Amino acid sequence: MLIEDVLTEFKRTHLEHIEDIVITDGYQGGKAVLEYFRGLLLTLKGTSSEAMSVSVKWDGAPAVVCGTNPENGRFFVGTKSVFAQNAKVNYSKKDIANNHGTDDLGQKLLKCLVHLKKINIQEVIQGDLLFTDEDIVRKNIDGKPHLTFTPNQITYAVPESGELGAKIDRAKVGIIFHTTYTGDTLADMNAQGGADVSSFTQSNDVFFDNATYKDVSGSAKFTDAETKQFFNGIEKLETLLNAVPRNLSSVLGQNQDFIPMFQMYINAMVREGKLPNNVNTFLQGFKKFYADRMKQQMSGLKAQKALQLRQDKMKQMPVFLNRARKPLQAMLTFYRAVQTMKAFILKKMNQAQAIGSFSQTDSGLEVTEPEGFVAVDKGGNAVKLVDRLGFSRRNLTAISKFKK
Repeated sequence: MLIEDVLTEFKRTHLEHIEDIVITDGYQGGKAVLEYFRGLLLTLKGTSSEAMSVSVKWDGAPAVVCGTNPENGRFFVGTKSVFAQNAKVNYSKKDIANNHGTDDLGQKLLKCLVHLKKINIQEVIQGDLLFTDEDIVRKNIDGKPHLTFTPNQITYAVPESGELGAKIDRAKVGIIFHTTYTGDTLADMNAQGGADVSSFTQSNDVFFDNATYKDVSGSAKFTDAETKQFFNGIEKLETLLNAVPRNLSSVLGQNQDFIPMFQMYINAMVREGKLPNNVNTFLQGFKKFYADRMKQQMSGLKAQKALQLRQDKMKQMPVFLNRARKPLQAMLTFYRAVQTMKAFILKKMNQAQAIGSFSQTDSGLEVTEPEGFVAVDKGGNAVKLVDRLGFSRRNLTAISKFKK
């Protein structure tokens, strides 16, 4: 699934990077970060499977919504446009041609219509398409034959030998399901993260699974030493959070531009492949970024009122940054520590993947990390854990095959 840094889907909750919620939600966001890490610690320590639900984010494309329409009992496929006001719901080859054309997207949906019907999906469900049979490319990797497919930015590779390779080799389509929809009509459906595929009918023509994180290698559980290291990291975060003012949200709210523009600045730094380690450098960089953005906006304006508004904003932001310097420094110190903890846990979780992931370079395939993970707490609140200077950077600087 393509992770836009602003991931917004029809009927789905906006997913923030785990480190960003201290920016968007202030001190309470920082407390939530601690709870996510405590839950992940229990999960990876192997002492609790209920503390935190973790799913894998696959770099598939396009997103496919399919299943049985509760309004008429008919099987359909489509994109997220099935939920739009002018819904594009496809029951036939003709529907797909009319709604999506006969190019690559139309051909992918047609294969989904033909083959996903075979696994008897009774609900409405969403997944990310990994491949159709013509996408499979056979390559030798480290001297061994592999089946590879590149749905979006990441190339996935599976050894030809073995049960998994055999399943993929037989399949006409491959898809990972991650979201289930409930409701009496498509227009009024609500989304719930996760997908129970245990009741689906097995078919040689369809490789499918859900996105639930599975430690297939048995190597992703924390050792005693790693448990202690991660626990100490949580304690350090608690100390750093104590320096963050309880009213941080109110402080940041004194300038309405700060939060959205600061997140834009972070994404700009990700595109350049660098995130400042020094807190003061971080703030100075944002100050310049904001001024440049205002100047860019002003260059296309003629109305005096609009120009004056930008000029006023340019004057107000440095004043705000100076007045809020100490809270911002505390926030960013916590923010950077969260990133360090996230990198630690991603390194461990990435060891559990059964399907290898690579990026295509000028010199060939280069080993890369998976897209990332989503952690969901008991209350249904979710955050994403992604290597922003890895996958997110590739994602922000590349053009997707399909608009997600």
